[in-house]
Amino acid sequence: MRLRMPALGLAALVALLLVPAAPAQAPARAAATAEVASGDLGTLGRAAVSGDGRDAADDSTARPGLEIAGSRASVRASREGGQASARATATAAGVSLFDGLVTAARVTRSATAEDGAVDYRGAVEGLVVDGQEQGDRSGEHRWSSGGARVTINRDGEGLRVRLTRAVAGFAAGTTAVVAGVEAEAVDGADPAATPEPTPEPQPSATPEPAKPAQPRTTPAERLARGRFVFPVYGDARVADDFGAARQIGAHQGNDLFAAFGSPVLAVADGTLNRVGTLPISGNRLWLKTERGDSFFYAHLSAFSPEAVSGRKVKAGTLLGFVGNTGDAEPTPPHVHFEIHPGDKAAIDPHAALTAWQARGLVPAGGWLARYGSDTEERPGALVEVRDFIAGE
Repeated sequence: MRLRMPALGLAALVALLLVPAAPAQAPARAAATAEVASGDLGTLGRAAVSGDGRDAADDSTARPGLEIAGSRASVRASREGGQASARATATAAGVSLFDGLVTAARVTRSATAEDGAVDYRGAVEGLVVDGQEQGDRSGEHRWSSGGARVTINRDGEGLRVRLTRAVAGFAAGTTAVVAGVEAEAVDGADPAATPEPTPEPQPSATPEPAKPAQPRTTPAERLARGRFVFPVYGDARVADDFGAARQIGAHQGNDLFAAFGSPVLAVADGTLNRVGTLPISGNRLWLKTERGDSFFYAHLSAFSPEAVSGRKVKAGTLLGFVGNTGDAEPTPPHVHFEIHPGDKAAIDPHAALTAWQARGLVPAGGWLARYGSDTEERPGALVEVRDFIAGE
């Protein structure tokens, strides 16, 4: 006896077998970041979140070129049920940029993200550009006046000012952003419901005795133990002056006093950025490692040829020479040095600096390998002679 399957049923079965299984859906993702101020004048009031949660920051400042009387940055993100959403908001009041070239009573910007789309909103109130009142503005506008290019309410930036020529001691190209926001949200699988893969069975083994819990290492301890180069070659005194009162606020680093023209070295492998001159810090630069730690040098008498923004350098690379530029002119020559773990707030660098100085690490391929240990022939000697002739 031969069984026969109806033609329609057979076709359906073949089609079912030929349809590939749907790929697993990626988990939903959400993230948001808000900064009251960012750019070459520094970062102020940063809040960030990724996945699920909230964050907020309040701050104010009166640093050279950037004054903000009060601010608020807040972010939130959620992936509940696979429906992603994120929102970032930044508000700054009493804003003055580049010694009053651009001022605003209030700048607000927000970014709201849902299912892959982002909606930006905000306004600039009481805007004044190069002495000209522009009033309250909620749409995107641009001006070029007084040596600056000003843009408001564009995408995730409430106010952006970029100098097109030197203004108030700041070089052309210096940029400041007020009320910057970013948000991302993409729907997907509910992270709470995503099954964990079943681990493969492992052969039984004699269990090892439990190890005692290790105390958590602080950023200062981690950096003190690391193989870093002391930032000044030769005799130097590390002042324990973190947090001391200064004209622009609490001292954020330590001063390293040494002979004028002493070589200043890269403390680690990394990338240079913001190499230039400002009224307070004088000749200054930043060095950022791949891990994300940042180091700030200020008051250099001069830069070396290697000191170029964007250049990758090795630990021990010659960056410049000890001096007293900026507001350090009345003081003995020194380098102001800051440590920012994870490129965040500065920490007291004294323990790390004294540990690096005691260790005396100078890596192969560093400054000594190129110029030798004869300090009479060091490149900084040329800087000393030049300033001596100028009578400075």
